[in-house]
Amino acid sequence: MKYLKHLGLVGAMLVGLLAGGLVGAAAPANAALQYYTPTAGVRFNNPLTTDRRVIIDHLIKSINSVPGGQKIRIASWNLRSGAITKALLNAHHRGVSVRLIMDYDNANPDNPNDNFDTLHTQLPITKHPRQPDMTSWAIRCHGACRGKGGIAHTKMFLFSQVGTAHNVVMFGSANATDLAAGYQWNDLYTFTEMPKMWAKSEAIFDEMKLDTPVAQPFQTYTVGPFMVEWYPWEGANLTGDPVLNELNKVRCAGATGGTGIQGHTSIRIAMTAMHGSRGLAIAQRLRTMWDRGCNIRLVYTLLGNKTRDLFRQKTGRGPLPMKQIVQDFDGDGVYDRYLHMKAMAISGVYAGDTSTNVTWMGSSNWTALSLNSDEMGMRTFKAPIRERYTKWIDYLYFHPPKNPSATTTTSSSSLDRTVAARRMDVPDSSLTPPAPTAAPAPVNPYAKVELN
Repeated sequence: MKYLKHLGLVGAMLVGLLAGGLVGAAAPANAALQYYTPTAGVRFNNPLTTDRRVIIDHLIKSINSVPGGQKIRIASWNLRSGAITKALLNAHHRGVSVRLIMDYDNANPDNPNDNFDTLHTQLPITKHPRQPDMTSWAIRCHGACRGKGGIAHTKMFLFSQVGTAHNVVMFGSANATDLAAGYQWNDLYTFTEMPKMWAKSEAIFDEMKLDTPVAQPFQTYTVGPFMVEWYPWEGANLTGDPVLNELNKVRCAGATGGTGIQGHTSIRIAMTAMHGSRGLAIAQRLRTMWDRGCNIRLVYTLLGNKTRDLFRQKTGRGPLPMKQIVQDFDGDGVYDRYLHMKAMAISGVYAGDTSTNVTWMGSSNWTALSLNSDEMGMRTFKAPIRERYTKWIDYLYFHPPKNPSATTTTSSSSLDRTVAARRMDVPDSSLTPPAPTAAPAPVNPYAKVELN
């Protein structure tokens, strides 16, 4: 049976080569097709274990298993991976249409990117003409592709066919980088056999490639318990803040049907960045919910000082439970590994339903910048997905990475310093620590952290 499936894939590849006008040009030996078929669902990587490559290997094997005549569409804030670059070039040589969009900030004369340069130069080269929709290229957006500001922050991976699976859509917090595997905690969700979702995602991609603001940037697609969203948070019929709009639907008491914890709504959050005026507004709502009895655990990389201090207050129920997921493994005071997820899982009372399981995940941080940027994420009411996220966030909360340097402990008063240079939306004077009395130069613990 497996052999027959392989024959079918080879046949599909030959048909694709005919459709793409590539017959007569032998594909390089290293462009050989693989036979990986992705399964639907969420994947988490852990840079401290053998699971560090779960997501990036999933992406590479998927790229390597796209037959000729099919399409790959990737929108990633950054691409810096030799293995992914090679896989994309091989796919192009097989007759796959490969297209990449990333942010100009990550490939320019001041920030060279050999991987992007290679793809930008080589993908348009073909031995035979291709149909317009089957050409390959790599381009950059100057800021948000579909909006008036922000950044091109989406992490969207589209495959018209991978192995025996068709209409494959992947997205989450992981960029197409080696950094995402070895130095970050990330998540990625995979859908298969979703033709309408794939078509909608490709339509968003086609808008992005124009690098021009669109009339209705915020778009959604709903299928069953899933609602996929694309930012910027701009356009008609939008009010308030998307996160606060959801949190305002939550009540802390009265959870039934096996949801929540002892009748109280459970909230689990994994957030890379939460700062500035927007981060503080969300923190104020969470603080109120904590004091009203919600069972909350937060894991994070970066909090603005005002947000952090609010969570640490000893009034009401006391400090909100939180753990910083960072690691300075060489003891130089600079974080080498860090949480890069942007997710929230709620079990309990939501929108009048006392037994809801709901999860949000994707690429969007809780900052003002995210509202103006290209982002992709989803809300889902699937209980097993909420359970996966709750268990993973609880694991991180109870097993934070060990740090050999005392400067990286969460009790340090200077954790969130010198981050204004990382696109802080509202200056916060408390972010800058008092000048040291001694001569040593200050260390920026976030120097290696790629918040986006």
